[in-house]
Amino acid sequence: MKTNTLSFHEFTRTPKEDWAQEVSKNTAISSKETLENIFLKPLYFESDTAHLDYLQQSPAGIDCLRGAGKESYILGEWEITQKIDLPSIKESNKLLLHSLRNGQNTAAFTCSEAMRQGKDVDEATEAEVASGATISTLEDVAHLFQHVALEAVPLFLNTGCTSVPLLSFLKAYCVDHNFNMRQLKGTVGMDPLGTLAEYGRVPLSTRDLYDHLAYATRLAHSNVPELKTIIVSSIPYHNSGANAVQELAYMLATGVQYIDECIKRGLSLHQVLPHMTFSFSVSSHLFMEISKLRAFRMLWANVVRAFDDTAVSVPFIHTETSHLTQSKEDMYTNALRSTVQAFASIVGGADSLHIEPYDSVTSSSSQFAHRLARNTHLILQHETHISKVMDPAGGSWYVEAYTHELMTKAWELFGNIEDHGGMEEALKQGRIQDEVEQMKVKRQEDIECRIERLIGVTHYAPKQQDASQEIKSTPFKKEEIKMDKYSDQNASEFSSNLSLEDYTKLASKGVTAGWMLKQMAKQTQPDSVVPLTKWRAAEKFEKIRVYTKGMSIGIMELTDPSSRKKAEIARSLFESAGFACETIKNIDSYVEIADWMNEQKHEAYVICGSDELVEKLLTKAMTYFEEDSVYVYVVGEEHVSRKTQWQQKGVMSVIHPKTNVIQCVKKLLCALEVEVHV
Repeated sequence: MKTNTLSFHEFTRTPKEDWAQEVSKNTAISSKETLENIFLKPLYFESDTAHLDYLQQSPAGIDCLRGAGKESYILGEWEITQKIDLPSIKESNKLLLHSLRNGQNTAAFTCSEAMRQGKDVDEATEAEVASGATISTLEDVAHLFQHVALEAVPLFLNTGCTSVPLLSFLKAYCVDHNFNMRQLKGTVGMDPLGTLAEYGRVPLSTRDLYDHLAYATRLAHSNVPELKTIIVSSIPYHNSGANAVQELAYMLATGVQYIDECIKRGLSLHQVLPHMTFSFSVSSHLFMEISKLRAFRMLWANVVRAFDDTAVSVPFIHTETSHLTQSKEDMYTNALRSTVQAFASIVGGADSLHIEPYDSVTSSSSQFAHRLARNTHLILQHETHISKVMDPAGGSWYVEAYTHELMTKAWELFGNIEDHGGMEEALKQGRIQDEVEQMKVKRQEDIECRIERLIGVTHYAPKQQDASQEIKSTPFKKEEIKMDKYSDQNASEFSSNLSLEDYTKLASKGVTAGWMLKQMAKQTQPDSVVPLTKWRAAEKFEKIRVYTKGMSIGIMELTDPSSRKKAEIARSLFESAGFACETIKNIDSYVEIADWMNEQKHEAYVICGSDELVEKLLTKAMTYFEEDSVYVYVVGEEHVSRKTQWQQKGVMSVIHPKTNVIQCVKKLLCALEVEVHV
């Protein structure tokens, strides 16, 4: 039969409601509401996006939905921005050179917490300098970039509250090495509001830091046109539990605040926009994260048009895989999560990507973990070719509808922030912190109830003896970082009232970054807010497993057909908390129950079966233990309504798929007289 003679007219048209019902029946997928209060359907149709008139836009269209243009897909790959997090400047340089020889194409470093807060090594705690470089002097810059061809390699450093000291050192370094600073490119940026939100304090007033922001941007615009000096980051909010709508709204509000402040200080919109980098964390919710990045480009286009209705600006988007989803136990699953997150980043249109090494949650990462993360980029680039497709998710009714929902809700929240004075005012009032905290509590509850899955933690958890794959490294000592302290006595020749340009000139005189900030602080007052609370989804499970190490649970399957499924529920729940589980099957008498509980000594027991059979056997079995403390659970949502009745029969609690694991296990440990701090 020739294909051009095929006809489907004999088939009746199936209503879309029937399709949706069939999908739900055969895939166990049903409608659900996300953390962003977006109602997701099991099946999407063309009618779900028919009202979206912007979908016909091509790349580089006015709303930037599909990216910068076809050239970016044909000619370019994303920047492999693997940040080196070693505290030693010289070791960081060695690892960078090795990475550049093996596929990395950006000189990217994690700046230590001390550096992001404007502290020198001698002022910081050991924890503040343990991860990431603390670049305090011109000598540090010289060691960090030794043998690096800066004219060919873009930079990426988030300097935190201010970039003036590092830019001053870079300028002096270029002069000393006869290098044309105009050739520098990449991002050496500051994010004062993000730093204020993350740490609760900045060493100068935000007004002074906005002066730094404008100074750095003016310097870049005049002398280093391809260098970005402003970072707008959602990462502090993401790592504290914010949802996608909150991240988008906070990014927009922060970006608007920075543009406003630069314009107040004499810069034009067109001088500021090319020097902005937008930095996102990307979690494992694949389609939501793809939609989040797509939504941001359109939202930012709307913001830019509000400043100038003729302006078109494609934002430079840097993404990082989520630290929030990383686990200290079963760490190799971190690599799997990061791969999904990296894929979402690129499909969403990221220009630059950092993949968290799988062991970064424990300490400075191992060279093997860095290599694995770097090679993940190379596989995605050279074996999947996803960067060669324009807007890979574009046209998907699901993704387009999701993108539109995120845009609508984020724009509404952004407008609310602006109506109440902007991002800085919202942070100082504590409104942002309260919103993020409320979302964190909700997410924590979903994790503890295992509604939100974290493979290797809430589900398919490894056995305790196999769980820890922690990289054993030599403990870092602050004394390992050498730095010549620059005292006020050395500075007696300088005026106490120095301009930002004066500090740039002093960079070659031996001053330190910390000294610069101290001098600046003499004429201002630091700003402070309530800091965001950092959060990692697996933390409570990791802590509870410390207390349950060596403990076990006995699981008894009755002869009822439902017992096997219920035993799986019990095993999954208690293994996620670190218990070893032993199972006996096909029990059909209360004597067997009593005998097995006497022979197999476990911290607690779970009986799995139908309501009638459990009641019949358990009531009699418990009479054998009237003088002893025996902790027994039953499984099944049908038992929940009879929880009080079961407890009167000696049952510890009723468990089901949505039981709060942490609360359940804490109650058991308390009964076992184990003091728990989780």
